[in-house]
Amino acid sequence: MGEINAHDVSISEKPVDIDLPDPKDRVFYEVTMEARKDEDAYLVTGNIKHFPSKPFVVTPRQMLDLILEGTNGNN
Repeated sequence: MGEINAHDVSISEKPVDIDLPDPKDRVFYEVTMEARKDEDAYLVTGNIKHFPSKPFVVTPRQMLDLILEGTNGNN
């Protein structure tokens, strides 16, 4: 549990002009877009079709692959 807490981030969303199939998902997209202003950030979702096709909108498997690629590159 400490590992997750060591990497948490606090971000307030800013409104983004976008229509999504489920309006409740909007906050996740807005937070991701705000975080991307300062650093790499990804929106990880099992409902990828609910969001725009962007390189930073990824499935859990794609995120795991990105993490593993980064780990292998640092050895």
